Amino acid sequence: MADGSLATQLVRVARSVGYRTYYRLANANYERELLARRNRTPAGTIRCYEPLNRHGRDAMLAALEEQCGPDDVIYDVGANVGLYALALASGAPERRIVAVEPSPAARKRLRTNVRLNDLEDRIAIEPCGLGTETDERPFYVSTYPECSAFDRESATRWEATVAAVRSVPVRRLDDLVEDGAPVPDVVKLDVEGAAPAVLRGARETLERHRPTVFLEVHDEGLPGDVPGETRAVLEAVSYGIRKREGYWWCRPV
Repeated sequence: MADGSLATQLVRVARSVGYRTYYRLANANYERELLARRNRTPAGTIRCYEPLNRHGRDAMLAALEEQCGPDDVIYDVGANVGLYALALASGAPERRIVAVEPSPAARKRLRTNVRLNDLEDRIAIEPCGLGTETDERPFYVSTYPECSAFDRESATRWEATVAAVRSVPVRRLDDLVEDGAPVPDVVKLDVEGAAPAVLRGARETLERHRPTVFLEVHDEGLPGDVPGETRAVLEAVSYGIRKREGYWWCRPV
């Protein structure tokens, strides 16, 4: 079926309407703190201001919960509003989470959800992006907040548009660890097309401390070969990759 067909256009319109409606509801709920829902996830039950429970059957979250030990340090890179961080912290009191989120708007919601669950002492928030070098970079704020990214292509996926461009600090994960952040046992990445850059900036940590890496694979609508570049970086530091539906589970070999 041709890309410009009526059926394709109808799907795009329906998707756009659905996303925009959801994000409007979410924005109103966070701004007014109207309804804090209980969300059941594979890693525990949490409360948050998201209108829907979108992680109730999340396969990568389930795998993370199975893999992570009761006192592990987990880096949630691309934490967004914190659902992974909250769930992984909720059921294991000795776990520590480092939630890395570059978007000021998402970070505000993340802090709100952390406070709602009384997890301020177990979830540390790093207000930056991660990459290959320490720098300041343009950050593209998407009309679909979860698509916001350091590249325009990611921010305009699925009929989204760029709402604003902000200058955001970027650090290497190696620098965070060197500057005193806890050494990760597990690193979770959900960073749109930036996974190769994040992993390059974590090379010393990967080689020295050998954390397990879980990453959500993004390739739809992005330029270049993000999965291929990601695989090359991981193989260069002797990590094996287990492909799962929608994510990779990567361990040192």
